[in-house]
Amino acid sequence: MSRPNIDSFISQFDLALRAVTGHSAAGKRPSPAEALPEAELGHADRREAGRLMRVNHCGEVCAQALYMGQALSSRDRRTADAMQEAAKEEQDHLAWCEARLKELDTPVSRLNPLFFGASFAAGYAAGLLGDKVNLGFVAATEEKVVEHLEAYIAKLPEQDERSRAILEQMKQDENQHRVSALGQGGRELPAPLKGAMTLLGRLMSRSTYWV
Repeated sequence: MSRPNIDSFISQFDLALRAVTGHSAAGKRPSPAEALPEAELGHADRREAGRLMRVNHCGEVCAQALYMGQALSSRDRRTADAMQEAAKEEQDHLAWCEARLKELDTPVSRLNPLFFGASFAAGYAAGLLGDKVNLGFVAATEEKVVEHLEAYIAKLPEQDERSRAILEQMKQDENQHRVSALGQGGRELPAPLKGAMTLLGRLMSRSTYWV
């Protein structure tokens, strides 16, 4: 194996380890919450905001794994490059959620390694099915993520503008990823597969809310 491949493997492993343990690198873009004041949250609201943001943090851990798996198994270099570019933007989301968790004194989910592994396997399998399916999987995933973010924005304590600003920017970025994947030729996935993705998303959301 060539040296560049070894370096790439080490880099990807480091990113994965940082993601699941809550020690990710700082984002390239400043957090949308940066300019907003911290609200006076009561104990119950702070705990609820922390749990909701923990779910979103795990979602970003899954996104890193998905794109990593898809880029690795993609047969087209342009598709792999597109996956890696999207993953860089997802790293911003991961860093923003992680920073917000620290502000809310909430630990990352202990289930992160489990969901990272499952997401990596799903992404790798999607890449093996060809670029149209691979891109279609991205579009379908991002469609579900946007729906999830809209629901969680509504669930946040009303005065928690810092968390809300982060999720709003994430929603914009995720929708752009969906549009981009379809524009590159992504195939619409069948309804049963989308339904299975919804069920898996609910499992992740409900479990990481508590753990």
